[in-house]
Amino acid sequence: MKATKKQALNELKAIEKKYESLVWYARKSQQQIAAIPGLKDAVKNVERQYPNETRDLRSPSSGDWSHGFNSGMLAATRLAQDLIELTPEVAYILFPNLNS
Repeated sequence: MKATKKQALNELKAIEKKYESLVWYARKSQQQIAAIPGLKDAVKNVERQYPNETRDLRSPSSGDWSHGFNSGMLAATRLAQDLIELTPEVAYILFPNLNS
């Protein structure tokens, strides 16, 4: 059965949340984690939610690729949501939206 517009948006929002968390995680340096109160707990929370993905991000051999994939997924899910909720012209002006 075909998803409704609301169901599709809900799925896209869940996917967006995951990839926004992973892009946010990848952008944190050890210096930031040590200096900013509460940041270490937030980082640990992302590691608990997505252990395989965060391990890949920390890997010297796959980290760059994983971060690129996660960034692409974040941009794509936001574009898909914008195409559903806005006009295509506006959606493409906003693309790629990688704020995290």
